[in-house]
Amino acid sequence: MFQSLYRLYQNPGRIQPEAVLTGKGAFAMLMIFLGEQLAAEAIAVLIQLYRLPLGVMEINLIVNGGGLLLMLLVFGGFFLENIKSFFREFKSIYIWLPITCYFCATMANLIIQVVLALVRGEFQNTSNNELVMQMLYQYPAALVLLTVIIAPITEEAVFRAALSRSMTVSGRAWVKALGFVLSIFFFAFFHVFQFVFFAIDASGAVYLTFNFNEFLSILVYIPMAVGLAFCSYFGRNYWCSVLCHMLTNGIAVFLMLFAGDAIK
Repeated sequence: MFQSLYRLYQNPGRIQPEAVLTGKGAFAMLMIFLGEQLAAEAIAVLIQLYRLPLGVMEINLIVNGGGLLLMLLVFGGFFLENIKSFFREFKSIYIWLPITCYFCATMANLIIQVVLALVRGEFQNTSNNELVMQMLYQYPAALVLLTVIIAPITEEAVFRAALSRSMTVSGRAWVKALGFVLSIFFFAFFHVFQFVFFAIDASGAVYLTFNFNEFLSILVYIPMAVGLAFCSYFGRNYWCSVLCHMLTNGIAVFLMLFAGDAIK
């Protein structure tokens, strides 16, 4: 039954076919991810109403961990086929492509950070990174598990496997381009939307708003989104972009820890 959610796509010159999500599979993956986000909001509301002893880290672990387990249950065949292909026809591109995409994205990100600092008049870290740093110092092991293992697997499944790769295997140029655009935009938007549209007042109540300064932060995540999209397309394997994502997050977490120790 679950095999209808993906198909084995044979690229020219490949030894093993690539497991690619079908339209039905991409839709199911997106619905699981949307359910995760709604569940996170529902838990946050319940915490406010009933003053439950749960923090941001606990909510993230419950929601993202549960979402990953559901993805593995429904799309186990898809993940397994990509793992088989990854190791059976292992190529050097699976190593140098993630590293190259990471360094190119990092250089582009630095340029954007400088431009934004000139526009704003000062350097500002993104609210998402500030939140990650706060959780890292409080729950280092849990944060590493969340950002270096769980997040890359789930986010690559959604933004690359569902939004990008299911479309970039098409023979139509406009469908390929649309796959790239959707993957890049929604990945970047996902990391800033809660800070753009939601705010917390002094009493702790959440209200709707629009923060243009936070919206500009979407530019910071575009280089990484582009790098991961290219890694997925040219690597032609789901786990290739996962490795790039793990490398990116892992180095970022290490630098945050190093910076924290240096300050102390």
